[in-house]
Amino acid sequence: MTNLQGMDEATAEFAGLPYVTELRSAEALSQRVGSAVVPTRIRVKPGRSAIVSWQREDEGRLGGFQDWGWSAVVTSVDKLANIRRRADRAGEPVVVHECSEPRSAGATGSVLLSGSVPADSKLGKEIARAMRTLSGADTLEVVGYNPGRRILFKHTGQTSGEPEFIRIATRSQQHLVGTAAQWARWGLPTLPVEPIGSRGTAVASPWWGTGDLDTHPDLAVAEEAGVIIAELHRHTPAEGVPGSSTSPIDQADAAADVLSRLLPEVGGTTDDIVRRLHHRIGNEGGTGVGAEAGLGARAIHGDLSPDQVLVGHSECRIIDLDRAGVGHVGMDLGRWVAACRRRTDVGAESLETGFLNGYRGAGAAEVDVEAWAAWAMLVTALEPWRACRSDWQQATVQAIGAAQQALAASDGRVS
Repeated sequence: MTNLQGMDEATAEFAGLPYVTELRSAEALSQRVGSAVVPTRIRVKPGRSAIVSWQREDEGRLGGFQDWGWSAVVTSVDKLANIRRRADRAGEPVVVHECSEPRSAGATGSVLLSGSVPADSKLGKEIARAMRTLSGADTLEVVGYNPGRRILFKHTGQTSGEPEFIRIATRSQQHLVGTAAQWARWGLPTLPVEPIGSRGTAVASPWWGTGDLDTHPDLAVAEEAGVIIAELHRHTPAEGVPGSSTSPIDQADAAADVLSRLLPEVGGTTDDIVRRLHHRIGNEGGTGVGAEAGLGARAIHGDLSPDQVLVGHSECRIIDLDRAGVGHVGMDLGRWVAACRRRTDVGAESLETGFLNGYRGAGAAEVDVEAWAAWAMLVTALEPWRACRSDWQQATVQAIGAAQQALAASDGRVS
């Protein structure tokens, strides 16, 4: 038995669905779709459904939305009918590849099917509405697609000739508009977010910079990002910070539960990590403990990492404020450090130390960085699996090991 077969078995047992391992295999998925595609992100509801986004490989590119699509396994007759009905309204085909017993696409059982982005039963209608507002597109390049949730793309209009970043989702994006405006009022460098149309589900921002800090590591920019985040963390809910984040301990508990079901052999280790996190950071929910008292109710980015920092002309902009709200400042620091330690290049250490030096130099409060890094490593340990990486099992085990090492660190505080 190869490692890939073992990983497929782990996925199949976790999902409790037929065909699901095909969704994570480029070879199998390409055979089903009929052209060379690569799976990019999977989402599973065990025993009920699974869906994956895929992208055509370079030689099969068709342009725009046609470069992307989705494949899914569904068990609900009503859900299947809804997918077909909405695709018909959009004038888009949905291909049924195979059905488990009873062997009828309209009967109870599992059905494997695929469709285009416009045939997305939850997102297609929102895309169609937004595209009417964006009529006259010169170019359209998808940069991210999460089926049934959101699509991100670069759009250049024929009239202005200026590229912009478009985000279309199934739920309102007005929180992004408000949060970006608030950051601007606070003097924090981000990009303006403007609504598209009247539905509130689509927004646009300028296409800015030459890349992000993840692909263009720069010590000075990392330090500047640390200063900016230190300033963000000075703001409290009393200043009108929108939204709130889920309890970090609840997130750790949920992550450990999924990890133990997908990879039972790591269950004891993840349980131990959660137990130690309860001791190290577990009383932070609004009051904090010791030197961290009061840090659980501050403005935070919520999903901070070097790839959320755009760079250009020795300046930076911090973007992707979808999870911005109120939470413990350690969540931002932990996510940044965890992202840096996942890297294996020489720039990783400079991104981590540069950011923390900037944060420290701005007079930020003391935080148990290693404990929060361990928390972030745990809650993101399934990302390789969700991203359909063939080495996901090894990468996930490595992330869990890194969390253990961070907790074992003797002194990880910012002072």
